[in-house]
Amino acid sequence: MKQRWPWLCVPMLAFVLGLVLYSGLNRDPHHVELAEKNLPFPEFSLSELQQPAEKITRSQLLGKVTVINVWASWCASCKQELAVLGQIASSLNQVQFYGLNYRDDRQAALNTLHRYSNPYQKNLYDPQGVLALAMGVYGTPETWLIDADGVIRQRYVGEMTQEIWQQQFAPLLAQWSKVGSL
Repeated sequence: MKQRWPWLCVPMLAFVLGLVLYSGLNRDPHHVELAEKNLPFPEFSLSELQQPAEKITRSQLLGKVTVINVWASWCASCKQELAVLGQIASSLNQVQFYGLNYRDDRQAALNTLHRYSNPYQKNLYDPQGVLALAMGVYGTPETWLIDADGVIRQRYVGEMTQEIWQQQFAPLLAQWSKVGSL
């Protein structure tokens, strides 16, 4: 009986490992459980990308719903989504649409916006990734929705599309506009 025990452990461990790996196949890599959801957006003070002398702080987000898109000039997906973000931003009423330029060279970022178009009303410049780290950003691109009270309500990891916007962000905005909290 003692000799069979090691032979039984190997198939059981393989079975358990197989179950764990199989369960990962059904997960959406863009769906992130929000540890930050319903928490206040972090405090920050960053310069504006195009106007370095202008400082932007968390208090400027308050009072209006804000979309923040984390992007960088070195990110191919970020360049791809700029046109879609422009369409989304132009369709929004009473919503601030900000970019968060993440760990980037200022001139490279400005060149990217000039070449691909700039959908953002303001662009936070975060060359060291301090705000992104406080937000829990995994990488670029990411899109965040912050309510008028400065509370994080939605996050999407990956390239934004019209379909994703309509499925995950637009319903929240529509709900808020009905109750007058937009």
